Amino acid sequence: MARLFSKDYHAKSNTWYFSHAVIPLERGDLLYWKSLDETGNIHLHFFANADKREYFNPSIDIVYNPREEQIEQHECTECADDENCRHYLSILHYAYHYLNTDIFSEEIIETCYGNILSGEERWQILVHGAKIQLENVYNLESDKIRFYLGDYDPIDIMQMLQVLQGKDVEGLTERTREEYQEIAAVFTDYELQLFWMLLEKRSAYSSKSKFFSIYKKDFHAFLIVMRNMKDKFVIKETLEPLEFIDHTLSMSIRIEKINAEVYLVRPILIDELSVWYSGYPTWLFFRNQVRHIDLPFRKETIDILFNRELLIKINDLVYFRTIVHQQLRNTDIYLDFDEQITLPQIIDSAPKIHLIIRKMDDAVTISGFLNYESQFDVPLSVVRFKSPLIKSSFRNNEDPENKPWFYIPPAIFQKMKILLDALPFADLNRLEEHSELVILGDANIEKLKKAIYELTETDWDIDIDPALQNEFVYKVPLKVEINTRAGEEIDWFSYDIRYRYKDFSFSHEELAKFFKTNQQFMHTQDGRIVFITNRDVFDEMDKLIAKSEKKNDETYRSRILNLPYYMRLREENPAFSLLGDSFINQMFRDLLERHTEKKESLPIYLQAILRGYQKAGYAWLKMLQHYRLNGVLADEMGLGKTIQALAILADTPDESVSLVVCPKTLQYNWAAEIEKFHTNIPFAIVEGDRLTRAMILDSKNIKLFIISYSIVLNDLDHLKKIQFEWVLLDEAQNIKNVTAQRTGAIKKLNANHRMALSGTPIENSLIELWSIFDFLMPGYLGTLGRFKKEYQTDGINPEAGQKLHRAVAPFILRRKKKEVLLELPDKQEQISWCRLTSVQEKLYLQIIEMVRKTLFHSDTENPSYIHILSALTKLRQVCNHPSLVNPDILAEIEASSKLEQLLELVTEAIESGHKILVFSQFVQMLKIIRKVFDDNGITYSYLDGQTKDRITPIQSFNADPNIKVFLISLKTGGTGLNLTAADTVILFDPWWNPMIENQAIDRTHRIGQTNKVQVIRLITKGTVEEKILALQQTKLDLFKSVIEDGQQIIKTISIDEMRSLFHYE
Repeated sequence: MARLFSKDYHAKSNTWYFSHAVIPLERGDLLYWKSLDETGNIHLHFFANADKREYFNPSIDIVYNPREEQIEQHECTECADDENCRHYLSILHYAYHYLNTDIFSEEIIETCYGNILSGEERWQILVHGAKIQLENVYNLESDKIRFYLGDYDPIDIMQMLQVLQGKDVEGLTERTREEYQEIAAVFTDYELQLFWMLLEKRSAYSSKSKFFSIYKKDFHAFLIVMRNMKDKFVIKETLEPLEFIDHTLSMSIRIEKINAEVYLVRPILIDELSVWYSGYPTWLFFRNQVRHIDLPFRKETIDILFNRELLIKINDLVYFRTIVHQQLRNTDIYLDFDEQITLPQIIDSAPKIHLIIRKMDDAVTISGFLNYESQFDVPLSVVRFKSPLIKSSFRNNEDPENKPWFYIPPAIFQKMKILLDALPFADLNRLEEHSELVILGDANIEKLKKAIYELTETDWDIDIDPALQNEFVYKVPLKVEINTRAGEEIDWFSYDIRYRYKDFSFSHEELAKFFKTNQQFMHTQDGRIVFITNRDVFDEMDKLIAKSEKKNDETYRSRILNLPYYMRLREENPAFSLLGDSFINQMFRDLLERHTEKKESLPIYLQAILRGYQKAGYAWLKMLQHYRLNGVLADEMGLGKTIQALAILADTPDESVSLVVCPKTLQYNWAAEIEKFHTNIPFAIVEGDRLTRAMILDSKNIKLFIISYSIVLNDLDHLKKIQFEWVLLDEAQNIKNVTAQRTGAIKKLNANHRMALSGTPIENSLIELWSIFDFLMPGYLGTLGRFKKEYQTDGINPEAGQKLHRAVAPFILRRKKKEVLLELPDKQEQISWCRLTSVQEKLYLQIIEMVRKTLFHSDTENPSYIHILSALTKLRQVCNHPSLVNPDILAEIEASSKLEQLLELVTEAIESGHKILVFSQFVQMLKIIRKVFDDNGITYSYLDGQTKDRITPIQSFNADPNIKVFLISLKTGGTGLNLTAADTVILFDPWWNPMIENQAIDRTHRIGQTNKVQVIRLITKGTVEEKILALQQTKLDLFKSVIEDGQQIIKTISIDEMRSLFHYE
């Protein structure tokens, strides 16, 4: 047993002042309580008992380190952390004589303060909740604004700033100074920046009222910081929160005629302006809303403008129409001239520099003009005025009395300055007087040649005297002329090419031969020296030729499927021009317009069913078919890719047969679509054992076979013997693995036409897109090795991406829901069919057999409804996942086709930017779904009947863009939730009562929903789920009257209907 605080007692008791400072205390005069923190230190709080309070009033906190057996920190309520505090010394004396370390073996409360946060929780709560009040923001009589910081009390912001500056503050203890250092870490960088600005710019400070005053002329700089503090500010006079609107305000500036000489410039604002603070940006206050606008005006001009006092003269109209207008176009500000204003003639198109170089005896002259599109030529001498606006009558002006204004862009002045600076020996006075320069002397002429070559740009128009044409270098930007014509064979076209510029003309072979020499300059037959400025045009053409076959010296032929790439190249690069015969030109137009000139007529039964964008998709596919091209229909999920594709498959020759390859989970969705909309298409699903599948494929009256990806590889030998009219891949990303045997097998199928459906043709890599196109049009994107080299590069290569876009764009049609919003109903509902897996089917049949033996053993006796409902529930659970009924079956995704289908739907919806609600009646099923989502990296919110905190998951889902899915139990999520952030609802299992389902759907399809809502019901074909769906339709009136208990439905159906529920097809 050791005395308490013995080390500290001995250290202090040896001092001369100790005995004088200690207050005499008897045993029991002091009380204490203790706690153990997370570091192992013991906190003791000492205070006098009631009888001694007048004698010993303060309390003392001590932090004791039992490992080192010494005090690490103390604080007295009167003397703070003063080492010579007599109360602290008295505690040492009392503890040494009346206490010992046995008190630490007594029961002790453990505490945890933590040190992860930037500061103590109490300061976090205070600082984050504090508001700063602003006064006099709208008061035009006052030239100051006050910032009230009283909400931060007891934090004194001024004292904190002084401590951070290292200044001595009267009355502050060392402990308080340390605490201010700690508190400062709780504030955001923006708050601290604001406080430092207030300290620097303050015109006054009140320690009593806790406010800083600043001059309004400085307020603009504060607003830039305040914008980042969002909801921190309140208007003191109205107590309204100050709301900063992030996006730039759109407005217009109107110019109105006052009289013949004076015009008023005023801003047009929709809302009433309360006050403004000018600068760049300018801050506009609309009551408590603050918006910014980027006005490229001087501060004084902005103030005059918003005071509606900005007056200008007639010449200023030209300045506003040209230069001011040019600057305003970079913002969301529009310039509007009153109809009564008649502007003078203004020439503001971008001029081209035109130089004329002539030989004059032993000298060389250089003159020039600025060529405007409107046929005006302005002498280059005007650049000496350095004014962007010139009014004068120049060559080609037919009306000298009505002199136009010419706008000269700053780039023209800069370019000419660079050229003239390179000719310091030239007489610039002659340029002003005669609009020409005279260059004398061989050395100066050589400098001129060098300047013309190095400093002029390819868009300049330079005329060189024939006498000098062999001495100057011609900069030649190549332009390619591609002349195309229909080939002798239907799948081919022929073309020849020529490179031209002014009077220059080159063949591809000429240029290829020159570039192989690696020489800088090319010498033409007439002796001119040429520098080609855009070799990339030749290289691009050379790559196209590499995909072609050479017919003779200057004629090539290429497959028709390459023609859209040439067309896209022409659109994006003005150096390429494409000419063609009537067939080629028509094909160009059709590919651009995405339909043939002659509109394809839909079958009558589809004309009322397909929406406008779906008819456009049909026309696009028919156009590709017409030109023997193939494509990807990549519409966003829910826009009806299947029905568009079936419209094409229905319109095929009578004796033809087509093939749809899709995931096994989607086979019955295709079947359901055909049965619903295309009863004229005889179809068969290719499934069963090998012999059964062979018999199906040999069927004579089948026009469309539906087969899964997995079976194609197994039945490839049989499938290769069939010449299909169409081979269509649904969810075509299934062939993204180019090395997979399945991918190779699918590409060996024989077809006249091919089509791919995929909402996500690229999931992870561009190679996936290559694989799809290798199926559609083999060779179109080149070999895999060449494709990787050209496009699959490290990092982002915008040029390669543009090139690939040019190649594939004509063959991909993608529409998003927001693009066809008006054509969609507010709520789309669809059924997604699936089939039981073998594990599910075996368990399902076992339950049916048990029911027949135990519940339906008599034809007359009605079975117990409770037992019936229990058996039906088990069947419904098997449809979801067999492990819900038999826990020995692992809860893996492969055991449930519905779970596989859910993952596919959710993945596609997320990749298309949607937010999804997934409902299930069975909480255990939701837990299985959670595991699958966790394994696949899908973030989600979750809510069931056991969730205590309902608010947090709802707020997270609505607000967090990274949370795409909300898993909800049907009954828990049926009422009281507002989840309009979602636009897709998936009902994992059907419920007897459609009203319960509708309540769940209404969580997102309600007031406040701005998107179209898609509802998907997952139904297992041939099971009790399909029977429930049928009952919902046949007994709809009864369902509407049943609100609470879906079990009541069972009591309303006949014994035969009940038996049918236990029938499996």
